[in-house]
Amino acid sequence: MKELERFKNEIDLMEYALAHNYTNFDSNQSSRTCVVLRRQEDNGKIAVSRAHDGHWIYYDFIRGKGGTILDFAMQHTGCNLGQTRKELRKRLHCNVNSFSQTAHLPKPLSATKNRYRVAWEYADTSPIIRNHHYLESRGIDTEFILSDRFAGMVRCDRSRNICFPYFDFKGLAGIEKRNHNFKSYTKGGSKGLWRSNLMEGDSKAVICEAPIDVLSYAKLHHDNNDRTRYFAVGGQISRFQWELIDGLVEKYRSREMTIILAFDNDPAGKGYILQFQKRYSRVELILDLPPQEGRDWNDVLQSNR
Repeated sequence: MKELERFKNEIDLMEYALAHNYTNFDSNQSSRTCVVLRRQEDNGKIAVSRAHDGHWIYYDFIRGKGGTILDFAMQHTGCNLGQTRKELRKRLHCNVNSFSQTAHLPKPLSATKNRYRVAWEYADTSPIIRNHHYLESRGIDTEFILSDRFAGMVRCDRSRNICFPYFDFKGLAGIEKRNHNFKSYTKGGSKGLWRSNLMEGDSKAVICEAPIDVLSYAKLHHDNNDRTRYFAVGGQISRFQWELIDGLVEKYRSREMTIILAFDNDPAGKGYILQFQKRYSRVELILDLPPQEGRDWNDVLQSNR
């Protein structure tokens, strides 16, 4: 598929619009085939849907025109086509639909109320921009969160809970919220994978149990070349999560990327490793567990403080 076609088909225009502050979901005007989003700062209003050819398309009610993600990007950034293509290439490599080369692309008409609930929760979050007591108590500083690898993937809601967005083939699947003595996941949300930002040129993929484990592992194993991408399964691995992981392993094996399993050094973590080894018996999997029995990677990070 030519690059322009990939932009139009594979980059989720709803998520791209969220990045441009279209965060208010209009449930009254949205339908099974069209999602209406609003932007508070300038009363912006757009409708997003999928065309019969699979292209993501939009219509801007204020400007009275629309188009594909290329038109949206040029309109909202002021870039020319060449600059826009360069920018969208980054989004393409970070696209959540990159779980599998054969992933069936979603259509807005398949969106459910649970998807809308996830969208609402996500719209109530914003990227971490200042120190957070919970993260600091776990040995994770804001400067690290703001690095290119993790920027935007660790968020905060209005209640100051730390929010980790999980993704599946269709986009946002649910949001894990963490704070002192508090943990929750979007009610009715599906179980996806949390991930770091994915970058062209990555040569390693690390899979951990929880996002906090990922952040801890990344701090402990600093990659000077920043060529490591990270994933978290969020605990017990569901059948649907295995389908996501199948796509990852297939793709990374073909690219000769190193896959590292960095689970907890406890019975549950070792159980996950056995499941991976049985499922992917022909794939070389590197094991990296905390050195002491019963510990996770955040335990290791905090003991090194």
